[in-house]
Amino acid sequence: MNLLERFFSITDEMAPVFKQRRTARRATSLLVANLLCMGRRWVTRLISTRGRDQRDWSADYKLFSRAKWSAQALFTPAIRRVPAYSGDGPIGVAADEVHLPRAGRHVKRSRWLRDPMSPPFHVNLIRGIRFLQFSALLPLHRTHKVDSRAVPVSFEPIDVPEKPAKKASVGKWTEYRRAKKVKNLCAQFVRKLWELRQAFDLAGAVGRMLVAVVDGGFCNRTVFGADLPPLTAILARGRKDAVLCRPVRKRRGSSQVYGKRKFTPEKVRTNTAIPWHRTTVFYGGAQRTVRYKEVHNVLWQGGARRRPLRLIVVAPMPYKLSQASRTYYRQPGYLFCSDHELSAQALLQLYFDRWQIEVNHRDEKQLIGVADPQVWNGNSVDRIPAFLTASYSFLLLASLEAYGPERTDQYIQPPKWQRSRRRPSCLDLLNLARRQAAERPDLYGKTDFRLDPTQAYTKMAA
Repeated sequence: MNLLERFFSITDEMAPVFKQRRTARRATSLLVANLLCMGRRWVTRLISTRGRDQRDWSADYKLFSRAKWSAQALFTPAIRRVPAYSGDGPIGVAADEVHLPRAGRHVKRSRWLRDPMSPPFHVNLIRGIRFLQFSALLPLHRTHKVDSRAVPVSFEPIDVPEKPAKKASVGKWTEYRRAKKVKNLCAQFVRKLWELRQAFDLAGAVGRMLVAVVDGGFCNRTVFGADLPPLTAILARGRKDAVLCRPVRKRRGSSQVYGKRKFTPEKVRTNTAIPWHRTTVFYGGAQRTVRYKEVHNVLWQGGARRRPLRLIVVAPMPYKLSQASRTYYRQPGYLFCSDHELSAQALLQLYFDRWQIEVNHRDEKQLIGVADPQVWNGNSVDRIPAFLTASYSFLLLASLEAYGPERTDQYIQPPKWQRSRRRPSCLDLLNLARRQAAERPDLYGKTDFRLDPTQAYTKMAA
């Protein structure tokens, strides 16, 4: 089976999400159109790519605004396939916040946000919507000499209460501050982690450890102090100046919990009495040696309360810009983990694999166009980004099932300066899908899809 055949086999499992068969066919058709569309992924261009620009288009918009279906349920086929790629080790999921530019004072959830691309010496603002994304980390480096692949398994907007005006009543401000403690990024992350734990259990991962790898934005009291699902751990990058201590041995008549001797992760790194350990992780296409220090049973009073944590300090890694240049060093890393049983090598590998979710963000914005549709309906604003992200997730899984994790001769020959790549990029997958769609029109015959490659170029202005 080729790429598109595998893609359709995955979308067939999506049919129970919709109440009507014709709605499922329309959704599958739009998912394929998103892959074959060239240019901005507006809904009008998806309709033109399907060859239905001379017919009534209202049903395509109503699929997102009126039809009853769950955006999270779209990722069920992807969740079912994750445990098989994870082997016997823990299932890693990376979580991160992503900003999608979306202007308009009347657009649902559109707010002024800090631009993550702004320079450190000058903070810029953008008008957009915040989303929380979870991506499963597939450790492909266990069987092939390629980096891991992150496959999106959730993409939902962050439900934040609207800030009242400056002259609003005291009651509204009190209600707003109370709602912020319940509706925020970290609280939604914990709730979503419970849902993913249940979803992976239904997918056959009962009894397997689930490790959520996050950055510093999730390393706080809301996450580590929350009630976590069973067999679920948090691996977060923390601050070097976090105030830590050791627990006090329980004594009769004493309620003291935190030790008086305080220390920070930076002091652990510079403490010569704590030895450095060495291990290897696969990163950047090769096995690399990493030095680290490990301290168990650490209490972080301001961030995790009485939950014992595990501190892992990663030494700065050397690198060169060229073979003749001087040696530079990256910044050290400070990791907090709520699990004490997994090996340090497994946790460090998950930490280095987390970078793949940043690759997801780049592909989703530049190639998949999750921020392109200019819709105004509230349901459509929430659903379409998740819908387009699901097409990206299915495309990655279809490539793994059809050709494996490495770049084979089935893909279009890359430029000469890129022929050392071992793993196909998202652009390689899109180009292959377009070529197969032009050569094999029978593949998408079961959907209401009529692709004309020649007209696809001329209709890019639609």
